[in-house]
Amino acid sequence: MLTTLAALLLPIAVLQSGAPTSGGAAAINAQRFAQCVASIDEDAARAYEDAMSWASEGQSLSAYRCAAMALIAQNRADEGARRLESLGSAVNPAETALQAELFSQAGNAWLLARDPARGRSAFTRAIAVMESDPAQLPDLLIDRARAYAMEQDWRNAEEDLSRSIDIRRDNALALRLRASARMHQRAYDLAEADALAAAQIEPANVDNYLILGHVRESRRTGEPVSEQ
Repeated sequence: MLTTLAALLLPIAVLQSGAPTSGGAAAINAQRFAQCVASIDEDAARAYEDAMSWASEGQSLSAYRCAAMALIAQNRADEGARRLESLGSAVNPAETALQAELFSQAGNAWLLARDPARGRSAFTRAIAVMESDPAQLPDLLIDRARAYAMEQDWRNAEEDLSRSIDIRRDNALALRLRASARMHQRAYDLAEADALAAAQIEPANVDNYLILGHVRESRRTGEPVSEQ
């Protein structure tokens, strides 16, 4: 259930983040952020230096955000996570989407740092910010469930995944992860039903059949299959 740096690169709407700008300034800020993020794959250390240089010009939130992402790419996920959480705390509370994105990104960084408790805390902050907009919650609930799973807290993982599925019923990822959570609680019939439902939604995704195989093997042996 580990995430990758790619999972931290948020949708294009993120490129609107930063200090309040308008018109052409916003477009320039978005383009510069996109270029900064793209440069991380080429040379993360250089991208970090460029981002900090940009930040010194005008204290752009996008610059600090890119710098944090560059740290994560240098296997300094804990440092990147702290910076992203600080940015989330500093954002105007009225900018709920941006604040939630930063906390979510921090949470994923904490998972990369193998610190699921801090990841769970960051995801909880993101969920609290977005409670008034349920349509935005499914992905955040899935992320927090992944943190719970890393802690082997299968009951709470299942609860978050069930809530996510209640909002977005055709989510194969949530069904697959809930199958795993239920398997680890030895609820094999329910786990198999979830795995089959995920396979029906995404018949070409081999991960659905892998978890289905794990569930059936767990039922046969009486012990949940380790997925680590």
